[in-house]
Amino acid sequence: MNITYRNNSDDSLYFLKVSQKVNDFPIILRGGIIEKNEVNNKLIKYGNYSKSQYLVRLGASPYYLNAWEVISDSIDPNKEHEIAIINDELADTYASLYNNYSDSINKIKIDYSASEITPEEILNKLKDKFVFVEPGEIYTDTYNLIGFKLLKGCYTFSVEPNSFLDYVNTSFFGGNNQMKYIYRKTTLPKVAGKYTLYTGKFNTNKITITF
Repeated sequence: MNITYRNNSDDSLYFLKVSQKVNDFPIILRGGIIEKNEVNNKLIKYGNYSKSQYLVRLGASPYYLNAWEVISDSIDPNKEHEIAIINDELADTYASLYNNYSDSINKIKIDYSASEITPEEILNKLKDKFVFVEPGEIYTDTYNLIGFKLLKGCYTFSVEPNSFLDYVNTSFFGGNNQMKYIYRKTTLPKVAGKYTLYTGKFNTNKITITF
């Protein structure tokens, strides 16, 4: 599946990606803390969701780790809900196909640090977290959906309407004993090099795929 960004404005723009990936595989939200996966790719047993319909939620995250969430189409995604077990099965499936999948995700930190949120760091160290497009330019990310194909089912992929954020969450040790994390919203620079931060409305579409 391709996620394509098109700049229809007259300005050079940058913004957070609505999705991250590992070796072209999507990062899937787990029901618990992501830990090293011990799946043996010779023993993996795939579930069968051929009669199920799901929504796959994509959207830019203020956290460094940005994952897809798969939920039943009967659930209101805006209300509190448990993470469906299919998310863990998808993550396990991808881990069985790519030996370094879980290890690679475990190496991804959760939060940004405030010192990273500068134009220089965004253009260099953090450039894979953002899209940079000049007027009329197109940028495309490709995702391998083999995990969904193996589990079967009907999936509607959609981008959350509030996806273009103007901030990220940063963390640091603080408090009276300096031994706990304190989180705060850190505003993204309005300009990074020749690119202006974009946080306005955008046009998008949904795609439904049945395996």
